Amino acid sequence: MNPRMKTRLARQSAFTLVELLVVIAIVLTLALLSIMGVSRYMEQGRKSRTLNQFRNFETGMTLYVGDYQKPPIPDSKWTYGWDTIYGDPGGKYTSQFVVSALKGELADDEGDISYDGETFSARAANPRNETYVVFPFAPDKKAGVGDDGKLYDPWGGEIMIAINVENSIDSELVNFNNGKNDRRMHTWGLAEYTETKPKEQAYVLWSYGKDKKKGKNAPSVGSVVSLQNSDDVVSW
Repeated sequence: MNPRMKTRLARQSAFTLVELLVVIAIVLTLALLSIMGVSRYMEQGRKSRTLNQFRNFETGMTLYVGDYQKPPIPDSKWTYGWDTIYGDPGGKYTSQFVVSALKGELADDEGDISYDGETFSARAANPRNETYVVFPFAPDKKAGVGDDGKLYDPWGGEIMIAINVENSIDSELVNFNNGKNDRRMHTWGLAEYTETKPKEQAYVLWSYGKDKKKGKNAPSVGSVVSLQNSDDVVSW
């Protein structure tokens, strides 16, 4: 074969290989971008689902308060006017009590929730045994109430619920008194961000999202960090 022809064929083969590698690189890049896009879409969907959970809860709370003229909290908290948080990481109270109180339709032996020596009765909080929220059952503990009675977000973290207790039976109601008998919601930093925090809402809900950490890896849940660019979801 003519040496020039061999050289030309070799160059054509080499060029074709380069083209093939370029095409493979483009396909891999497009696939990666597609996966990233799908992942972002799915995360946005989970955030929307969390907000729907918040709205359903708030609707039930409004109906409950309309019937009982006070939020579903134990008598001890109501008497002294303490703002109460359910479901915070490492906190004293899980969401079991408030979920049971709003769920209703409890049997005679249901609804007593023990917290570190205290017993809260959901039956006493909802003596009519009415259903104010229909919670989806979530055996995988995601986007509903697990078999442990706690309310979970779509990532498997317990949804946090803060109730602003304004009861001025024993003392004058003030604007702020560190969560006792005051108008402003106090969450002990758990729901406080540099851009926003609860003010005088009757109740708020929030989630620390997929990473289950406040903001973008806050050093502690009480640290005041930015909400922007984090995966946290808040109701206010």
